[in-house]
Amino acid sequence: NEGRTLWKLGTLPPGLITFYGLTQPLDKSWHVLGLGYNPTVDRSEIENAAVVHYNGNMKPWLDIAMTKYRPYWTKYIKYDHPMLKTCKLSE
Repeated sequence: NEGRTLWKLGTLPPGLITFYGLTQPLDKSWHVLGLGYNPTVDRSEIENAAVVHYNGNMKPWLDIAMTKYRPYWTKYIKYDHPMLKTCKLSE
């Protein structure tokens, strides 16, 4: 894979090829996307979702995160976990 041409779009395209014809679409409410780039995701969509996805550059643990979406992530953090104690996180 010289030049990483297969991976420029991430791992999703190879996954789609691998599982082509073996998957079923889920209703949009099951997997809410955009919390790392879209400032207009509706609060009710987030609160009713089975999974929220911080795809995009503004991950909730980064300084550039969209702060209005950060609480959906921080409520699950175990701040006393040894690996997290060295991270730049605050309660």
